[in-house]
Amino acid sequence: MELIIVIVIMTIILAVSFYFIPQWGKKDALEKDVAGLSAFIRDAQMLSVTSKNAMPFGIHLQNDKVVLFEGSTYVAGGANEKVMAFSNKVYLYGYSLNGGGSDIIFTRLTGATANFGTITLSLKDNSASTTVTVLQTGIIQ
Repeated sequence: MELIIVIVIMTIILAVSFYFIPQWGKKDALEKDVAGLSAFIRDAQMLSVTSKNAMPFGIHLQNDKVVLFEGSTYVAGGANEKVMAFSNKVYLYGYSLNGGGSDIIFTRLTGATANFGTITLSLKDNSASTTVTVLQTGIIQ
């Protein structure tokens, strides 16, 4: 009888862990991509503040990736662009930027932006999402 009880308890524990373990991996992927997006935004702002190459820098948003670019407009395949692809579990759910468009461009020396707004990343199964807010001053919340 004790053996049957132990087997039942182990089966319950195993069933619960098979349900929750994949959920943790998904949320970790979302948190990692949000951290990467935030780092890219900070990098673009800092490059603009330091006026590297006497140019502003910006971020271009796409469904499956974000691109850090040099200049006041995004040109695909630019010389100094860096690309961060989102995890295969995460996608760009949506964004709302002042002035429209899909670019956040930071002003040289000040790091401010006229393209402030929100960016939302979500898991592909829509079980969780996180919103990053970029203020007009360039600060990320």
